[in-house]
Amino acid sequence: MTNRQSNIIFYSVISIIIYALIIHFIYPDFFGNLTKSKQELSIKEAVDKGENNIALDLYQKIIEERIKDDNENNAETAAIYEEMARLSLLLGSKVEEKNYYLKSLHIKEQLKESDMYGFANTYDKLGSLAEDDKQYDQAQMYYEKSLLKRLGDTENIKKEEEGMITGMHNSRLRYIRLNNEATISAFKKLGNIHGLKKEFAIANNYYEKALTASKLTFGEDSAETLEIMSLMNR
Repeated sequence: MTNRQSNIIFYSVISIIIYALIIHFIYPDFFGNLTKSKQELSIKEAVDKGENNIALDLYQKIIEERIKDDNENNAETAAIYEEMARLSLLLGSKVEEKNYYLKSLHIKEQLKESDMYGFANTYDKLGSLAEDDKQYDQAQMYYEKSLLKRLGDTENIKKEEEGMITGMHNSRLRYIRLNNEATISAFKKLGNIHGLKKEFAIANNYYEKALTASKLTFGEDSAETLEIMSLMNR
Protein backbone atom coordinates (compact mmCIF):
# COMPACT_ATOMS: atom_id res chain seq x y z
CA MET A 1 0.00 0.00 0.00
CA THR A 2 1.40 3.39 -1.02
CA ASN A 3 1.59 6.40 1.26
CA ARG A 4 -1.08 8.07 -0.85
CA GLN A 5 -3.49 5.16 -0.36
CA SER A 6 -2.76 5.11 3.37
CA ASN A 7 -3.48 8.83 3.61
CA ILE A 8 -6.75 8.43 1.70
CA ILE A 9 -7.91 5.66 4.06
CA PHE A 10 -6.80 7.61 7.14
CA TYR A 11 -8.58 10.81 6.18
CA SER A 12 -11.68 8.87 5.09
CA VAL A 13 -11.92 7.27 8.51
CA ILE A 14 -11.44 10.64 10.21
CA SER A 15 -14.17 12.13 8.01
CA ILE A 16 -16.59 9.34 8.92
CA ILE A 17 -15.91 9.82 12.64
CA ILE A 18 -16.41 13.58 12.40
CA TYR A 19 -19.61 13.08 10.40
CA ALA A 20 -20.89 10.60 12.99
CA LEU A 21 -20.13 13.04 15.82
CA ILE A 22 -22.01 15.82 14.01
CA ILE A 23 -25.04 13.56 13.52
CA HIS A 24 -24.94 12.53 17.17
CA PHE A 25 -24.73 16.18 18.27
CA ILE A 26 -27.65 17.28 16.06
CA TYR A 27 -29.74 14.10 16.43
CA PRO A 28 -28.78 12.45 19.77
CA ASP A 29 -31.18 9.50 19.28
CA PHE A 30 -30.12 8.72 15.69
CA PHE A 31 -27.83 5.74 16.36
CA GLY A 32 -29.96 4.43 19.20
CA ASN A 33 -32.98 4.46 16.93
CA LEU A 34 -31.19 2.27 14.39
CA THR A 35 -31.34 -0.63 16.85
CA LYS A 36 -34.98 -0.10 17.83
CA SER A 37 -37.93 -1.91 16.29
CA LYS A 38 -40.60 -0.08 14.34
CA GLN A 39 -42.99 -0.56 17.28
CA GLU A 40 -40.54 0.93 19.76
CA LEU A 41 -39.97 3.94 17.53
CA SER A 42 -43.74 4.43 17.15
CA ILE A 43 -44.19 4.30 20.93
CA LYS A 44 -41.37 6.78 21.51
CA GLU A 45 -42.85 9.14 18.94
CA ALA A 46 -46.30 8.90 20.55
CA VAL A 47 -44.90 9.55 24.04
CA ASP A 48 -42.84 12.49 22.79
CA LYS A 49 -46.02 14.00 21.31
CA GLY A 50 -47.99 13.35 24.49
CA GLU A 51 -50.23 10.87 22.69
CA ASN A 52 -50.34 8.51 25.66
CA ASN A 53 -53.44 6.64 24.52
CA ILE A 54 -51.71 5.68 21.28
CA ALA A 55 -48.57 4.61 23.15
CA LEU A 56 -50.71 2.51 25.49
CA ASP A 57 -52.45 0.80 22.56
CA LEU A 58 -49.09 0.01 20.95
CA TYR A 59 -47.79 -1.48 24.18
CA GLN A 60 -50.95 -3.59 24.40
CA LYS A 61 -50.28 -5.00 20.94
CA ILE A 62 -46.76 -5.97 22.01
CA ILE A 63 -48.20 -7.69 25.10
CA GLU A 64 -50.75 -9.58 22.96
CA GLU A 65 -47.98 -10.78 20.65
CA ARG A 66 -45.94 -11.97 23.64
CA ILE A 67 -48.91 -13.84 25.12
CA LYS A 68 -49.59 -15.45 21.74
CA ASP A 69 -45.94 -16.55 21.48
CA ASP A 70 -45.95 -17.74 25.12
CA ASN A 71 -43.24 -15.16 25.82
CA GLU A 72 -44.88 -13.10 28.55
CA ASN A 73 -43.18 -14.17 31.77
CA ASN A 74 -39.93 -12.24 31.61
CA ALA A 75 -38.40 -9.06 32.99
CA GLU A 76 -38.92 -7.15 29.74
CA THR A 77 -42.69 -7.75 29.80
CA ALA A 78 -42.81 -6.72 33.46
CA ALA A 79 -41.06 -3.47 32.49
CA ILE A 80 -43.63 -2.89 29.73
CA TYR A 81 -46.46 -3.29 32.25
CA GLU A 82 -44.75 -0.75 34.51
CA GLU A 83 -44.54 1.73 31.64
CA MET A 84 -48.22 1.08 30.86
CA ALA A 85 -48.97 1.83 34.53
CA ARG A 86 -47.10 5.14 34.24
CA LEU A 87 -49.04 6.09 31.11
CA SER A 88 -52.33 5.14 32.78
CA LEU A 89 -51.50 7.52 35.64
CA LEU A 90 -50.88 10.31 33.13
CA LEU A 91 -54.27 9.53 31.60
CA GLY A 92 -55.89 9.77 35.04
CA SER A 93 -56.84 6.10 35.45
CA LYS A 94 -55.68 4.82 38.84
CA VAL A 95 -57.64 1.60 38.34
CA GLU A 96 -55.65 0.73 35.22
CA GLU A 97 -52.44 1.93 36.84
CA LYS A 98 -52.94 -0.52 39.72
CA ASN A 99 -53.93 -3.29 37.31
CA TYR A 100 -50.70 -2.96 35.32
CA TYR A 101 -48.52 -2.84 38.45
CA LEU A 102 -50.21 -6.03 39.67
CA LYS A 103 -49.49 -7.70 36.33
CA SER A 104 -45.86 -6.63 36.56
CA LEU A 105 -45.68 -7.94 40.13
CA HIS A 106 -47.21 -11.28 39.11
CA ILE A 107 -44.45 -11.77 36.54
CA LYS A 108 -41.66 -10.68 38.89
CA GLU A 109 -42.84 -13.16 41.53
CA GLN A 110 -42.38 -16.00 39.02
CA LEU A 111 -38.87 -15.05 37.90
CA LYS A 112 -35.92 -16.93 39.39
CA GLU A 113 -33.87 -13.74 39.31
CA SER A 114 -35.25 -10.24 39.50
CA ASP A 115 -34.06 -6.73 40.18
CA MET A 116 -34.41 -6.35 43.96
CA TYR A 117 -34.88 -2.59 43.85
CA GLY A 118 -37.25 -2.78 40.89
CA PHE A 119 -39.30 -5.29 42.90
CA ALA A 120 -39.28 -2.92 45.88
CA ASN A 121 -40.41 -0.01 43.71
CA THR A 122 -43.39 -2.00 42.41
CA TYR A 123 -44.49 -2.81 45.96
CA ASP A 124 -44.01 0.85 46.87
CA LYS A 125 -46.21 2.02 43.98
CA LEU A 126 -48.95 -0.42 45.00
CA GLY A 127 -48.62 0.76 48.60
CA SER A 128 -49.10 4.38 47.56
CA LEU A 129 -52.18 3.49 45.52
CA ALA A 130 -53.67 1.58 48.46
CA GLU A 131 -52.91 4.48 50.80
CA ASP A 132 -54.63 6.92 48.42
CA ASP A 133 -57.70 4.68 48.59
CA LYS A 134 -57.46 4.64 52.41
CA GLN A 135 -56.84 0.88 52.36
CA TYR A 136 -54.28 1.20 55.14
CA ASP A 137 -53.82 -2.49 55.95
CA GLN A 138 -53.10 -3.24 52.31
CA ALA A 139 -50.79 -0.24 52.05
CA GLN A 140 -48.93 -1.41 55.16
CA MET A 141 -48.48 -4.88 53.63
CA TYR A 142 -47.04 -3.50 50.40
CA TYR A 143 -44.75 -1.04 52.20
CA GLU A 144 -43.46 -3.83 54.45
CA LYS A 145 -42.72 -5.99 51.42
CA SER A 146 -40.99 -3.07 49.73
CA LEU A 147 -38.81 -2.50 52.80
CA LEU A 148 -37.99 -6.20 53.04
CA LYS A 149 -36.81 -6.22 49.43
CA ARG A 150 -34.66 -3.14 50.03
CA LEU A 151 -33.00 -4.59 53.11
CA GLY A 152 -32.54 -8.02 51.55
CA ASP A 153 -31.37 -11.25 53.17
CA THR A 154 -28.38 -9.61 54.87
CA GLU A 155 -30.64 -8.81 57.83
CA ASN A 156 -31.16 -12.52 58.51
CA ILE A 157 -27.56 -13.77 58.27
CA LYS A 158 -26.37 -15.41 61.47
CA LYS A 159 -23.12 -13.99 62.78
CA GLU A 160 -21.62 -17.41 63.43
CA GLU A 161 -22.09 -18.32 59.77
CA GLU A 162 -20.02 -15.35 58.59
CA GLY A 163 -16.29 -15.53 57.99
CA MET A 164 -14.22 -12.38 58.51
CA ILE A 165 -14.26 -11.26 54.84
CA THR A 166 -17.90 -12.26 54.33
CA GLY A 167 -18.82 -10.57 57.59
CA MET A 168 -17.16 -7.30 56.53
CA HIS A 169 -18.89 -7.44 53.16
CA ASN A 170 -22.30 -8.12 54.70
CA SER A 171 -21.83 -5.39 57.29
CA ARG A 172 -21.07 -2.92 54.52
CA LEU A 173 -24.04 -4.17 52.53
CA ARG A 174 -26.37 -3.83 55.52
CA TYR A 175 -25.09 -0.30 56.10
CA ILE A 176 -25.72 0.74 52.48
CA ARG A 177 -29.17 -0.82 52.36
CA LEU A 178 -30.24 0.77 55.64
CA ASN A 179 -28.79 4.22 55.11
CA ASN A 180 -30.10 5.56 51.83
CA GLU A 181 -32.91 7.81 50.65
CA ALA A 182 -35.21 5.00 49.43
CA THR A 183 -35.04 3.02 52.69
CA ILE A 184 -35.57 6.19 54.74
CA SER A 185 -38.65 6.91 52.63
CA ALA A 186 -39.94 3.38 53.29
CA PHE A 187 -39.52 3.85 57.06
CA LYS A 188 -41.38 7.17 56.88
CA LYS A 189 -44.25 5.71 54.86
CA LEU A 190 -44.69 2.87 57.33
CA GLY A 191 -44.56 5.37 60.18
CA ASN A 192 -47.26 7.43 58.48
CA ILE A 193 -49.49 4.39 57.87
CA HIS A 194 -49.29 3.28 61.50
CA GLY A 195 -49.96 6.86 62.54
CA LEU A 196 -53.13 6.91 60.43
CA LYS A 197 -54.12 3.64 62.13
CA LYS A 198 -53.47 5.33 65.49
CA GLU A 199 -50.71 2.83 66.26
CA PHE A 200 -48.44 5.57 67.51
CA ALA A 201 -45.82 3.42 69.27
CA ILE A 202 -45.18 1.46 66.08
CA ALA A 203 -45.22 4.67 64.04
CA ASN A 204 -42.54 6.24 66.26
CA ASN A 205 -40.43 3.09 66.01
CA TYR A 206 -40.32 3.49 62.24
CA TYR A 207 -39.65 7.22 62.54
CA GLU A 208 -36.75 6.42 64.89
CA LYS A 209 -35.27 4.11 62.27
CA ALA A 210 -35.76 6.78 59.61
CA LEU A 211 -34.13 9.37 61.86
CA THR A 212 -31.07 7.22 62.57
CA ALA A 213 -30.60 6.47 58.86
CA SER A 214 -31.17 10.10 57.90
CA LYS A 215 -28.50 11.37 60.31
CA LEU A 216 -25.98 8.98 58.77
CA THR A 217 -27.08 9.66 55.19
CA PHE A 218 -27.83 13.38 55.13
CA GLY A 219 -26.42 14.74 58.40
CA GLU A 220 -27.93 15.69 61.75
CA ASP A 221 -28.86 19.25 60.75
CA SER A 222 -30.12 18.47 57.25
CA ALA A 223 -33.62 19.39 56.10
CA GLU A 224 -34.42 15.70 55.66
CA THR A 225 -33.46 14.88 59.26
CA LEU A 226 -35.32 17.89 60.69
CA GLU A 227 -38.44 16.87 58.78
CA ILE A 228 -38.39 13.41 60.37
CA MET A 229 -37.94 14.98 63.81
CA SER A 230 -41.03 17.11 63.19
CA LEU A 231 -43.01 13.96 62.29
CA MET A 232 -42.04 12.40 65.63
CA ASN A 233 -43.24 15.43 67.57
CA ARG A 234 -46.74 15.47 66.11
